[in-house]
Amino acid sequence: MEFYAYPSHSFPSSSSASPESYSSLGSLVNKIKEFVRRAVSAVIGNVFSAIFTFFFALVGTLLGAMTGALIGQETESGFVRGASVGAISGAVFSIEVFESSLLLWQSDESGLGCLLYLIDVIASLLSGRLVRERIGPAMLSAVQSQMGAVEAPFEEEVPNIFDTGGAKGLLVDTVEKIPKFTITRDDSVDTSGDRVSCSVCLQDFQLGETVRRLPHCHHMFHLPCIDTWLVRHGSCPLCRRDL
Repeated sequence: MEFYAYPSHSFPSSSSASPESYSSLGSLVNKIKEFVRRAVSAVIGNVFSAIFTFFFALVGTLLGAMTGALIGQETESGFVRGASVGAISGAVFSIEVFESSLLLWQSDESGLGCLLYLIDVIASLLSGRLVRERIGPAMLSAVQSQMGAVEAPFEEEVPNIFDTGGAKGLLVDTVEKIPKFTITRDDSVDTSGDRVSCSVCLQDFQLGETVRRLPHCHHMFHLPCIDTWLVRHGSCPLCRRDL
């Protein structure tokens, strides 16, 4: 009797798996981990960005509203109108400052320089200096133009029954004849040592700036601020003395 030997089929065990399969599995796991890490980092970054944006917008709104209210009261444009325009302008400008700071942080500039710049921006925002310097003049122009557009048709159609004979606006040539001079160190502070500021835009006078000094009351103002006022009113915006 003859016996035939059949070849035996051996099945691979888990211990005999090829190194290539382990390598591909490990690469897949690493890719999944990297994807999850990037997704979590993106979510956290967006959350912090939203928090800082809200913070900048809130601070800018509050400081802009206070600055606008003061300017509106000084220029007879209205407390509420000035506060409203200032709040909107302050919020928009603060968000723009934050976005610019974020782009600078993500740029190739040195990390220390970006950090110092961001700290200076936050300190200036909290102190109100940034809003006053950037928003004050623009907001003042917007408030005055809005009030002029509202008052002009009314003044043309209805005579002012409450007019007490005060000075009207001056001619541009007359305004140009009012003396102007350059701010020196002695002119920038008062007798108590505090910084002297323009009563229209509420900004401190800087050394080397050219300002106008009114002839009778000797109050000083920035050229754009007082020129715009005198063309419409013809009196000192601080003491209301006619020129």
